[in-house]
Amino acid sequence: MIFYLFFPLALIISSSLGILISPQWALAPFVWVLVIVPIIDLILPNLNNKDENLNETKLHSLALIIILPGILFLIVFGLINLSNSSMTYLSAAAIGASVGMSGGSIGITTAHELIHRSNKYMRGIGVMLLVSCLYGHFRIEHIYGHHKNVATRDDPATARKGENFYFYFIRCVVMTFVSSWNTEKDLLNKKAMNTISIKNRVIQYFFIEILFLLAAYIVAGLHGIIFVLFHSFVSILLLELVDYIQHYGLQRKKVNEKYERYNELHSWNSRHPSANWSTFNLGLHSEHHKTASKHYPLLSQDKQQMEMPYNYPMMLAMALLPFVWYKVMDPKLIAD
Repeated sequence: MIFYLFFPLALIISSSLGILISPQWALAPFVWVLVIVPIIDLILPNLNNKDENLNETKLHSLALIIILPGILFLIVFGLINLSNSSMTYLSAAAIGASVGMSGGSIGITTAHELIHRSNKYMRGIGVMLLVSCLYGHFRIEHIYGHHKNVATRDDPATARKGENFYFYFIRCVVMTFVSSWNTEKDLLNKKAMNTISIKNRVIQYFFIEILFLLAAYIVAGLHGIIFVLFHSFVSILLLELVDYIQHYGLQRKKVNEKYERYNELHSWNSRHPSANWSTFNLGLHSEHHKTASKHYPLLSQDKQQMEMPYNYPMMLAMALLPFVWYKVMDPKLIAD
């Protein structure tokens, strides 16, 4: 249990160094995520607890809840720091990107866990974390779209074989918004409600995000806007990098014009320890899609057929180099 507290907080602390010490320390979270975590994963064995040994305590929920004040601390003190200094726009961007490493690596991953919860307050925390990254509509597409259409061409977040990350990123970001809007429109129509209304959650999230940007401008001027935009861009980039590696090249077959049921062949799994401790078992993705409501401490750690060859940070870095990505992953698609 202690690891699910330590690793996320360690990343938040590393992201705070650029704010509390100097913009030159903005590289600290990148070093933590891309260097230190992979080294730890090379040393430690994969997660392998048996299902009967898994358990959940109140501390597991506490580990999730404290992420929101941690991210808010980074955003608020980042803006205050920029308002009281003569930093350059480049420094504002660097600090924003540093905070974005926490926003994307643990802020959105925490939100991902919470938006699946039945408790409305936990879901609310998840939405707040998404809105802080200017990506609130992701909640609608993920719940109503991704889990229904995963491993099909109807899913914006399923990367196709041969699709490089950069093309995928543009397609996914655009279609995630389009899909979330259409989904919310359909839900409102079923309730005989107007699409253009305050009941539309996409509009609600957008309005809150505009207020957030306005507050950032009031506090720190253009520096504040740059800070928030870079924080959001890095957060969203990390989210979609994760989506890219989780489902790349995996497609459900059509049988009698209907897609086959989801199974473990349609998600790439990762049991590397410190990456999972940092993301609340996001790597145990196969079972998450089988039972989306299952809480992260209870996700099976059994070996799955589609296992990532490296841990999350290394897979993310590899996805940024398409020729390397194809060389490593395409043969696995053929073999598997």
